[in-house]
Amino acid sequence: MVVNGLYKVKDNYYKDFPNENHIQIKQGRPFYYAVKDSHGMYWLIPLSTQVDKHKKKISDIEVKRGKGNCLIYHIGVIANKDMVFKICDMIPITDGYIAGEFIKYGRHYIVMDEKLIREISQKSRNFIRQLELGRMHSQVDALKIRDKLIEKTTLVRSI
Repeated sequence: MVVNGLYKVKDNYYKDFPNENHIQIKQGRPFYYAVKDSHGMYWLIPLSTQVDKHKKKISDIEVKRGKGNCLIYHIGVIANKDMVFKICDMIPITDGYIAGEFIKYGRHYIVMDEKLIREISQKSRNFIRQLELGRMHSQVDALKIRDKLIEKTTLVRSI
C-alpha cells in the first residue's frame, strides 16, 4: 500500500470484522484513501460523492466548533471531482484485505495535492487520537479492529 493512494477493500474484510455500520459496497465502491498512523498501521478513509449532503453536516459542526474545525468530514478534489473524506468511518487495514487500486489514466491514482494531504493527515491523526482517548466513538469500532489486526499480524510473525 502507498500512503495517499486510493484502494478498494476485499469483501472478506467485512466478513472478518462484521459491523452493520460499515459502508455499503456498491459496484466495486467505495474507494478509500490511505493514511498511516504513528504506529505504522494503515487506515483507509471512505470517499463519497454526496458532497451537498455532507456540506450541511460540516456546516452544522462548524457552527458549534468554529470554521474549519470539522474533524469527521472533509471535502477535497480527487481526480478533478469534489469528494467527501468520511474520516469518522475510517478503518484500519492490512495489505491482505486490499482488493485493488483505483486506476486513473492507466495508473494507480495517488493524491498529490500537498494541502489536501496535510489536511487529511492532520484530521485523521487527530481522529485516531480522540478515539484512543475515548473522546470520540467509531461506528465500526475501529480500535477493536485495529487490535485484532495487530494480534493477527503478531501471531503470523511468531510462527
